[in-house]
Amino acid sequence: MKKWITYCWLVALTLISAPAMAQETEYQFGIRWSVNGLESSLYIQGIMLDFTGVPSNFDRRQPISEYIKNGSNAIDLRTWRYEYDPEHEVRVSLLYWEPGQNPNTEASTAFEVVMMPGVEDAKPEIVSTDPAAPLQPRESEIRFKSNEDFDTVHISFNNRQPTPTWCWEEGDVLRDNDATRNSLTREYRRLHALFAAGDNDALLAAASTRTQELALASGTPEEYVRHRFSYTMYFDNPDVYQLRDFPEEPLTLKLAADNRVAWLTTKGVNVPIAFSHVGTEHGTSFVRPYFIRRDGQWEICR
Repeated sequence: MKKWITYCWLVALTLISAPAMAQETEYQFGIRWSVNGLESSLYIQGIMLDFTGVPSNFDRRQPISEYIKNGSNAIDLRTWRYEYDPEHEVRVSLLYWEPGQNPNTEASTAFEVVMMPGVEDAKPEIVSTDPAAPLQPRESEIRFKSNEDFDTVHISFNNRQPTPTWCWEEGDVLRDNDATRNSLTREYRRLHALFAAGDNDALLAAASTRTQELALASGTPEEYVRHRFSYTMYFDNPDVYQLRDFPEEPLTLKLAADNRVAWLTTKGVNVPIAFSHVGTEHGTSFVRPYFIRRDGQWEICR
């Protein structure tokens, strides 16, 4: 379950792997992206990392080592607008840095892609590339796709540094059908009941796969990871956070990572487990678990 902004840049994730390209350093990976005045959402391997549903100006970073696999990888930055202005720009950079370096100030750029969606016949352009970086663009597979609902800058790249095999690569291949949706809905209801009971220990136990992998990836103790994902903030402040009722309408099943990762949504990107911010009109904190199914059981993978 992700707390996007709280956790996002506090733990720089380290790859535990054998060396590649005759390198002695095992780099950490991140992404930096910006949209000037556009609504946007960011996905890696089809798993949503960020959603900003209002026009925004930002320059944002996030570690992504735990989402990078061996070989080919894919990132999609979606925007939506009835009409783009010529100055609208989408910029995505893949970053890498050595363990112990500050990713905010010492990260190197593996490559950077820029797209100007308001310019006629514009295409994504690779504006810089570091040939020594472990992440390399697959230039022929970088493209801009437009449809009625949103536009997508699709960025494909190779990772030349060996990585662990992550849980999101190992889950069963899931079918997009009512049986999968209904089974996962029961698991969401079970988690919602734990939130209603304020059972932080049981919630963290349900996410043990995630905890173990992030501890491995970051080289930090599992206890630290559990602390970063603790939900006591919600339980200790009932005057600020109020758990919403579980939605009764049928939920929408979402699949990613070659149909091995699943989650549910209500409307748009809203999810079934959410806390209202008391005293505000629209303030909400969403709890976004990403699941795999292994040995017949649902596991929180991210």
